[in-house]
Amino acid sequence: MAADPLALRAIDPDDTATLDRWMANTALVFTAPFRHTAERREFRRPTFAGQRLTAAYDADALVATYRSYDWQVTVPGGGSVAANAISSVTVLPTHRRRGALTGLIHADLAAAARRGAPVAVLIASEAGIYGRYGFGPATETATWTLDLRTARIAPDVPRQGTLELVGAEQLRPLAPAVFEAARTPGHTDRNDWWWDLNLDLTPWPGDTPDPTAAVVHRDPDGVPRGYCVYSWKDDWTAGVYNSVARVRDLQAETPQAYAALWGYLAELDLISTVSAQDRPVDEPLPWLLTDPRAARRTESTDFLWARLLDPAAALTARRYESPGSAVFELTDPLGHAAGRFAFEAHADGTGRCTPSREPAELTLPVGVLSACWLGGGDLPAAHLAGRVLEHAPGATARLARLLRTTRAPWTGTWF
Repeated sequence: MAADPLALRAIDPDDTATLDRWMANTALVFTAPFRHTAERREFRRPTFAGQRLTAAYDADALVATYRSYDWQVTVPGGGSVAANAISSVTVLPTHRRRGALTGLIHADLAAAARRGAPVAVLIASEAGIYGRYGFGPATETATWTLDLRTARIAPDVPRQGTLELVGAEQLRPLAPAVFEAARTPGHTDRNDWWWDLNLDLTPWPGDTPDPTAAVVHRDPDGVPRGYCVYSWKDDWTAGVYNSVARVRDLQAETPQAYAALWGYLAELDLISTVSAQDRPVDEPLPWLLTDPRAARRTESTDFLWARLLDPAAALTARRYESPGSAVFELTDPLGHAAGRFAFEAHADGTGRCTPSREPAELTLPVGVLSACWLGGGDLPAAHLAGRVLEHAPGATARLARLLRTTRAPWTGTWF
């Protein structure tokens, strides 16, 4: 006997009892290392204002959660596009394969498309889930470790400006402007709640933040151009230090700020290793060192997943490093992005993508183009895997060159 269909309902953040159930479910499914409490609910409740919280119900039982809100994603060239950011997606183990996620995400994507959002984005807890909804991994991040026993900044690296150690209260009014100036393709917004939380100015109730320090780089005119926040864990064995410093956030608007901040980290006393998570996969750090092996990329993973809803708007919004053109057919089971498009990148870096009736040179699914949209991804690999059909010789390589950027897109902000 088939189970009754699940009902989808909007969640009012002002409904305390329902919000408690919604938040308790997310904590359970994400195996959070804490118990949901009234203090945590009240700490989080203000951030839900203006966001879209929904849930799936089995009769009166809340069995799945979902949240989306309006965000901005930086694109190549420095502009940004409006994005439908998705988070807090859970389904209770008792209600797997009942269509909860499918119902919630289909409804949300359709609403985002009606609002005119060119793209939806999320951070996937499991890589095998979201491809069937048209998402593709658009950015990667890496963990870098710096061995301070051998790391030395090369003498010809320019290190202009000054460094100043500051407290979190001093950094708070400076950091957002530096972050905005330093944004690169793949960066997403940070709101006031994010800043206060991640600078430990308003930590989660019951949490005990690690000791941290912050350093600001200023250019010769005294203007802040970069900052780094790091914490550490003391570790000594038989009088020998093995302590690790963890970079929590490092943003640099200029190459001089970047070099100066890593130079500061490379010269920390009584620290054996600096570990930096959620950093670019093509971090320039090894090039700063006399021994490039002192900096190692120890792991990498996908981070931001994107789902094009309006490919013409998304591709037209970004800039391109070389001119060229392609006509492609985009398939989309949900219909939002399906169609044939003529794409042209101009010599001045602007691009234009419009619906077309010209013969398609290649056919690809929306998830593949979504993975390559920000300048990353691997279109030739998708072709090799049979996911891209080429109708004109060389069309895949040509479109790949047009979409690719010199530096890999990077998202370093959890949401």
